[in-house]
Amino acid sequence: MNDPVLRSREVADIAGTTPRALRHYHSIGLLPDVPRDPNGYRRYSARDLVRVLRIRQLAASGMPLRRIREMLDQDVRSQDELLDDLDRDLAAQAARIEEQRRALAEVRQQSVRNVRTVSGGHPTTTEQFDQDVWMLVTATGDIDPDSAAAMLEVLQDGDVAAQVTAVATEFEELADRTHVDDAAADQLAGQMLRLGHSVLAAAGVDPAEDERPVAALIQEMQADALSPAQQLVWRRFMMKMGA
Repeated sequence: MNDPVLRSREVADIAGTTPRALRHYHSIGLLPDVPRDPNGYRRYSARDLVRVLRIRQLAASGMPLRRIREMLDQDVRSQDELLDDLDRDLAAQAARIEEQRRALAEVRQQSVRNVRTVSGGHPTTTEQFDQDVWMLVTATGDIDPDSAAAMLEVLQDGDVAAQVTAVATEFEELADRTHVDDAAADQLAGQMLRLGHSVLAAAGVDPAEDERPVAALIQEMQADALSPAQQLVWRRFMMKMGA
């Protein structure tokens, strides 16, 4: 039998790992002890290298190190069972990742692509309020996913986007005001109502005729998010929506 000829660094380089990782494999029993040279350095055989390569292969597949040791010590049939278990685990992980990616896409769609800010940068307080309202009505089911997608598509239209920006700008101008006269409040609330109805109609969404629980949540939120002048306009808008 030939003496082991490979050093730790050589094994690590071939296997795509590090000498430190090899020492860890030894410490947890994943690699058996190997001979040392007169200077105390480990020497590895070709069989040792194959085991390290196998460990790296299984680790890359997502198998925990504790299960790799079990895997390497089993017969072929038992190894197949362990691989089946790992495959099921990976399938479950893939499903969770896909769900996370879907949720991320919704966040990107709702919070970035479809919410237009007057400044073009970070949303103002009232723009953030609009985003929060949208999140509430979609999360509570007040608007079903298909209707929400249709509305967001309408909001991408250039003319509609310009109208939204104009109304949002006028509403934002009230952010620092404590008062707005009734006529101006009614006028702006009417603009908001007409714009809202046009978006709903273009998206093929029927306005809810019954009062939804989400309305109370929005009412609570607007008291903290909007200025007194904006709150007056918002109340007029909600009254017109319910009329």
